[in-house]
Amino acid sequence: MRIQKKWDLLSEQGGTLAILSIAFLAGGILGGLFAALSGGTGGDELSGYLSSYLALAEEGELPQELWPLLWGQVKYLLLALLLSLTALGIVGIPMLFGVRGFFLSFPVACFCRVFGGRGMFPAFILFGLPALLWVPALFVMGTSGYLSARQLFHRSMGEGRGGSLLNGAFWCQAGVCVSLGLAAGLLEHWIVPVLLRAAARVVL
Repeated sequence: MRIQKKWDLLSEQGGTLAILSIAFLAGGILGGLFAALSGGTGGDELSGYLSSYLALAEEGELPQELWPLLWGQVKYLLLALLLSLTALGIVGIPMLFGVRGFFLSFPVACFCRVFGGRGMFPAFILFGLPALLWVPALFVMGTSGYLSARQLFHRSMGEGRGGSLLNGAFWCQAGVCVSLGLAAGLLEHWIVPVLLRAAARVVL
């Protein structure tokens, strides 16, 4: 019975991971399409904005306040945690992943659209490096949160599904994920500006 339960849990986690990955990828594709379709006046404004942004980065004059950066990373994880406490999470968490995927790919695609292949350097520093920390945290939080929300949904329909998933391990896992989000914010504050200055010299 224990082995069967473990296999069932692994199967549920695999299915959940697939759902969230598809939502994240769909958001990313949509973000790339939006960046590619921006043209005319919007494209000129985007080019001017990104060029000015990198010029400020090269001079070390970008505003980098710590608390907004930390909140920008942690808010998605906290929202995933909040959604895991309600049955609405079975819809809300995939939507959250779609939004997060969009806001990751859209700015990256904008940099590449304006600067070509060279745009990958500042794009990776600005968005890729923090993503190495927050993406695993988001998927871990989202997977356990989605399973919890689905369990709550089944219970609301009168179906018993065993013990609650909101146990000590869940909250410990949530703490680790939020810590990774905070680490991503600290990386943005301390490391990214230094690397971005070097990348701006290459691109401009």
